[in-house]
Amino acid sequence: MRDDLVDGNQFPDIRLPEHTGKELSLGEVGRQQPLILAFVRGWWCPKEQIRLRNLVAAQDELQREYGRIAAVTVDGPYVNGAFRAGIGADFPFLSDAEREIAGDLDLLELTDELHRPFLPYTFVLDSNLIIRNVWCGFWYWGNPTIEELRLALREITRAEQPTFDPQRVWAGGGAAAPEAGIEGEIVWIRENSAGQELWRGVHEGEIPELGDELGRSVVDGRPWIVRDIERKNGRVGIHVRKEGKSGADPHRVGHHITVPRA
Repeated sequence: MRDDLVDGNQFPDIRLPEHTGKELSLGEVGRQQPLILAFVRGWWCPKEQIRLRNLVAAQDELQREYGRIAAVTVDGPYVNGAFRAGIGADFPFLSDAEREIAGDLDLLELTDELHRPFLPYTFVLDSNLIIRNVWCGFWYWGNPTIEELRLALREITRAEQPTFDPQRVWAGGGAAAPEAGIEGEIVWIRENSAGQELWRGVHEGEIPELGDELGRSVVDGRPWIVRDIERKNGRVGIHVRKEGKSGADPHRVGHHITVPRA
């Protein structure tokens, strides 16, 4: 494994084709959420089938709001698609068939001269792709358990989201300071109508103006509108609230996100 792939360093934002052939970067897969990144030998390995089936069994929980999952193999997109469908995975399988990423990151399993697969490493990355945990499953028991992944994602969420203790934040003024939680020079802070913080993330691009729309809710389609811009200790907090009427039947709001979108 490359020397810089250690806790506290940013993982390279690699870009590879998924099972459809469309190229995706890790940033696109993570969508500003913690990411479980599994480098996988391939469909032919019985130990890897068990490892991935365990992830599939927990995927609804792990991907609900706590994080995302991505698998990377040396198989081509067509084989990845069949493997993904066969085990019922709804997270992307990325293809490094030329072993370029495997070579660059020094993650090839050198003892398997036939398949030249990835060593079965698992990384947990935070919302900024910073490495927080690493496991090597060359021996199967080296792989993380689902409980270890739960705990890793919990600690990232605790560090990134001040509302992990929501009542403390709300009692302290509604929203935490811009420098609290997730690392970023500019952060957006989503709030309810009373200004109580829900969650936050890193803002990319220029600082918007008051009244600008900063995305739409995936639950009810309403726009997030900038209502305050706070500057404090070298950080900027963009406070946004949902406004307007929902175009959806309130009895059906959110039903389409019961299962994570592929």
